[in-house]
Amino acid sequence: MSEQHLEVNVWKQFLFALLKVLLFVILFVLFIIIGLFIGYTIIGDGNYWEVLNRDTWEHILSFFN
Repeated sequence: MSEQHLEVNVWKQFLFALLKVLLFVILFVLFIIIGLFIGYTIIGDGNYWEVLNRDTWEHILSFFN
């Protein structure tokens, strides 16, 4: 194999690994938000848009201070 072919192959592997990491992070954040929506509405009997409200998070974090 030529040296140029090996260099292209390394870049392909790097980009593929980077794509997998980015996909994992995006799906992780998406599932966290969906879980927050489900938990806040079903368990907490709240409005699901309130989970993204800053006042809600300040109230939750006030329990830890």
